Amino acid sequence: MTGPGDTSKENPIERKAVFGIVCGSHLLNHFQSSMVGVLYPFMMKELGFGYIEIGFLTAAYNMVSNLLQATYGFIAMRIKRADILGLGNVTLGLSVVATGLAPSYRFVFGTRLLGGLGASPQHPIGSSMLASYYGGARGRALAIHSIAGNLGTLLAPTLAGILLLYMGWRGVFYLVGIPSVLMGTACFLLRGKLRHAPLQGKKSRLSYQGWEAYKQCLKNRNILVVSLVLMAGAAGRGQGINVTYLIPHFVNDLHVHVGYAAFLFTVLQIGGLVGPIFWGWVSDRFSRSHTIQVSLFLSAVTTLWLAWQSTVSPWLLANLVLYGTVVTSRQTLTQALLSDVAEEKTLDAAFSLYYFIGFASAPFWTLLTGWIMEGFGFSHAFSVISVTYLLGMVILLFLREPKKAHGS
Repeated sequence: MTGPGDTSKENPIERKAVFGIVCGSHLLNHFQSSMVGVLYPFMMKELGFGYIEIGFLTAAYNMVSNLLQATYGFIAMRIKRADILGLGNVTLGLSVVATGLAPSYRFVFGTRLLGGLGASPQHPIGSSMLASYYGGARGRALAIHSIAGNLGTLLAPTLAGILLLYMGWRGVFYLVGIPSVLMGTACFLLRGKLRHAPLQGKKSRLSYQGWEAYKQCLKNRNILVVSLVLMAGAAGRGQGINVTYLIPHFVNDLHVHVGYAAFLFTVLQIGGLVGPIFWGWVSDRFSRSHTIQVSLFLSAVTTLWLAWQSTVSPWLLANLVLYGTVVTSRQTLTQALLSDVAEEKTLDAAFSLYYFIGFASAPFWTLLTGWIMEGFGFSHAFSVISVTYLLGMVILLFLREPKKAHGS
């Protein structure tokens, strides 16, 4: 790349390579995390653990991933993004394979911690790469990135259930871990293509290495506001309460077979495929902050509606589709808004802070939801969750939205 700015017209092959690797690894990332909901019943029986332990597994995975996400603005200044993403995918794949060897709950806990480490580069590194390459089409590019993750979540329960017909839960872990290792290897092989778009202007990148970039981001009120909006909503980060608790709720409270429960979860994920691209398209043409406000309000409404669905009916199916459409859009929309409010030269640090702050509450919401469900039931738990989106709407009022740049 020889010139500053968006590289979309100058390097179409390079841009496609970036897009394919980033979105492909995101799909595999979500697939391996979402399939465990189907495998947990078999693991619980063999290894002897319960629902509280499941909550701790999810919380630990998210916590490790979140803490590490805060460091990539610093690391990416010294290590190529392709190497970071490649190492993350290889680590994630090996952790999945190792879970199949687990002799105990403690061993599973350790492999999930390792998996959180491997998954941690995906969002900050992948998102900053796409944001740099896609300029005025950031909303759509980041939406497809989000859809790739949602597609992994969509496919995981069904494919894991099919694999269980032919092999035990351990064999499923062995098989699913291999593609992530191969994806990581592809990152290393294409490391000459997978690089960051050049910084605009002539100012030395070295002056924005390390903590200086973080300081610039922390002084930017808009970056903090966008990050807090992501943090406020309980669901919609790709993992957490939906993956952890919805299938057990369908089985235990609505009294459906685990196979039908997986189908209901798949219906939700169908909305997660449609929503991000629709809302991303809208946000590219209109005010991103206003689009997010509408999305947050609809998230609160559909969450409260889901909380008080007591039977399987057409209304539940419609609720799940709408819920998936709006809840999963928040991360896509806030990513695009972050790209608008952050300076190009601090984009890696901005995404690192965004994911660190935005995902900081994920373990808290996961454990709190489990505690409320255990003591008061699903309806009360998700009623509380619905309020978190209204909090996000209030936080967003403090944003000073810049004019969007238009481009390809």
